[in-house]
This record gives sequence, structure tokens and C-alpha cells, in this order.
Amino acid sequence: MLVSPGRLTHRTVCAGECVHRSAVRAVLGGVTALLLLVLTAAPAVGQEDSVAVSPADSAAVADSIGAAVDSAIAVADTLRDNHPQDSPETTGFVFQTPDKKGQLRIRASIRLNGAYDFNGLQNTDNFDTYLIPVGESATDQARFYLQATQTRVGFELSRATSGGVVFGRIEADFRGPNNTFRLRHAFGEYIHFLAGQTWSTFSDVEALPVTVDLEGPPSSTTVRTPQVRYSTTVNDSMSWAVAIEAPQADITSADSTADEAYQGFGDITTRAKLSSDWGHLQMAGVFRSLAAKNSEGNTDFLPGIGAMLSGKSQVSERDAFLFQAVGGLAISRFVGSLGGKGLDLVYNPNSGKFEQMMSYGGFITWNHQRLFDRNLETNLTGGYLGVQNKNFQPDDAYRKSEYISGNVFWRFTEGGRAGVEYSWGRRTNKDGESGTATRLSFAAYFDF
Repeated sequence: MLVSPGRLTHRTVCAGECVHRSAVRAVLGGVTALLLLVLTAAPAVGQEDSVAVSPADSAAVADSIGAAVDSAIAVADTLRDNHPQDSPETTGFVFQTPDKKGQLRIRASIRLNGAYDFNGLQNTDNFDTYLIPVGESATDQARFYLQATQTRVGFELSRATSGGVVFGRIEADFRGPNNTFRLRHAFGEYIHFLAGQTWSTFSDVEALPVTVDLEGPPSSTTVRTPQVRYSTTVNDSMSWAVAIEAPQADITSADSTADEAYQGFGDITTRAKLSSDWGHLQMAGVFRSLAAKNSEGNTDFLPGIGAMLSGKSQVSERDAFLFQAVGGLAISRFVGSLGGKGLDLVYNPNSGKFEQMMSYGGFITWNHQRLFDRNLETNLTGGYLGVQNKNFQPDDAYRKSEYISGNVFWRFTEGGRAGVEYSWGRRTNKDGESGTATRLSFAAYFDF
């Protein structure tokens, strides 16, 4: 059975959630608890056999539907993260099993991105302030490019069982080597548990600004990583989660290679989120136990710890402020432009051992909806990202960067979006020398 995707939109968490729950259950009961689930990027999960329910026992049927609805509400409120760059929740082609207890959703988003670089960055698809050339390597040569590798496709499956809703998602894009598939999300959910790859629990993607450029603010935490997560609602406005995540370490050794030891313990992440009709506020933390071999061939274990405060404040019907502040020791893997740059641990040639790097940063965004009373949205963002340099690092080592961007998005039809953005960034090295970059980015999305 093909079902209208609009019927799958889940309710937004708000202050009056408890008041409306009975109404939600009444509406969804006629269709199925499965249609409540939130969709943000395609997915998949193994389906179970149908649960036998006696057709003569109408009370049991009603109780089963009600339990499934409550389970779906709990899952949507505590497990799933909705990135602002994802396709609208009303998109997708949905199929139901004959017993209406299972569903498959297929989603796709065709995305064209391009940019004109005025100066600075010349060979990167993302506006990464870490990569801005400094000194003799800086250039004013312009560059124009187009690419469609951000195009996404995915699947999502769910089934109501006697114990609750089983849900899963698989999503990929074409940003692998030579435009091959790259895994974005692959996870399953059951009641309070999530297992698989998705946004790190040490993140708040709902507090991220909508940007045309894929990178966004340099300090944003947008890591997708394998994990096992437990989530729960403390009360109507508070939720909490804790997870153990894959311990991927960014290490720079003496010869600039990743000569690292196997990581013996996973990253422990946690977050607490307060939600209301004014927006949300989140506090998150991460603890890491990193391993690296020193010059004597022995393995050193070095702790890493970080904290983040983020949120969104809806100051009026059309205006909102989004913000994030993050800092910590050996957490660069989680921090935007620093990820993959080998700045969790750096090798000290004087001692022959590795040392943790301190990193910190933040951003603030003003978001305005229905600009000029039309289907226009604008975002203005300012951000900062820095590290505490070691005395043994070279003079051209990265020290800090600043970032400013402004964009306008236009929803020209249902499932169709277009955007244009101007970005400016500056990188400063340990010795104080700096370089700048400016870019005009544009994008077109067709969501199905």
C-alpha cells in the first residue's frame, strides 16, 4: 500500500505535549503507530514477523495500537537527531505491509552545489578555515566549480512489535573516492536504545544553522560515528542520553604519519537537553582514553575530556538565535574544521611522547523566516575556532580562525530549495601570520 508521506510527519516537542497526546493517539490509531516516526535522511532495518492479534478482541487491538503510538513518541523524542540540512519530513515514498504494522520509506535528495572562490581556498569543496593558505602559499586566483556528490539516497523501515517499535535507517551519498557511495547513517532503534552509525551524542545538530556550504561554522560538532546509545525522557521537557562511541583518534606523529596504537577503550559521551516552546538548551560532555606509542615503542594512555553548551532560542514567530560553545582536551576529532587534522595528540620530539591538544570555539546565528513575507529564509553566522599551541610546534602551525557567513534560502516549490551564501574566513598561524578567503556558494535541492 502506498501512503501519503505527509501523514508521517511527527509532532514537534512543545510545552503542551502531554495535553495533545491523547489527540495524537486517536488520529494515529486509525492509521498506525508507524506513521508517526520522524524521517530526516533515508534508512533501513530488518523486519520482524507480524504480531498476532485476535480480531475479536477490540480492546486488545486498541491497547496494542496505543502502546505502539507511545513507543513511537518516546523514540522520536529521545533518539533521533534532525539536521537542518536534511530533507523535509513530509518527503518520501512510503509502503505499508498488509497488516499495517510495518512500513518502508524510500527517500532521495538530488543536490547541486557550486561556488566561486574570490581568493584563498582554491581546491576544496568545503569552506574549511583550517585549509586557508597563509604566506607565500596564499593566492588571489579565482576558481569556479560545480558538483553533485552531496546527492543522497536512503531507506527507512519500521515495525510495531509487542514490545514497541523497531526502527532503522540507512543513508548514503556520493562523496566517497571517485564519486562512490559513502555511508552517512546506518542504525537501528528499539525503545530507548540506538545502535549503529549516526550523529555523535556529543553533538546538537538541531542547533546548527542552515548553510549552503557543507562545512558550516568551523567549530560545529557534526561527527557521524558508530555507537551504542541509551536515551530517556526525564520529564515532559527534559531528556538525557549516554553512549559509547568508536574511539577514532586524530594523531600526528614525528614523521606526520598516523603511527598510533590501537585504541583500547571507546569514547563515552552524554548529553542533557531541556526543550520548551521557546526552543531548547543542551549540555554535553565527552570522556576519551586515547592510546599512542612513544619513541621507545611503549603505549601511552592519555585522557581527553570536553564539554559543549548549545541551543536554540525562538525569540519571535520569525526570528531565532542558534548558538554553540565547545572546548576540551584531545577532542579535535569532534570539532568541525579540526577533525582529521591530527590534533587530538601531537608528538613532542623533545620528550619522545605524545601530548594532548586543547581546542575551543563557538558560533552564533540569527535565523529569520519568511523574509519579505515570502518563502525565504536568511541566516547570519559568526564563529571562532582556536587551539593552544605547544612550544615545540612549528611556526606555521594552526592557531585560530574566524568565520562569517550570510545566506538566503528560497523554497520555490514543494520539495524544491535553492540557496546562495557569502562566506569569509581568516586563518592565523602560531607565528601570527594570517591569510583570508572569500567564497560565493550556491545550491539547488530537489527532495523526493
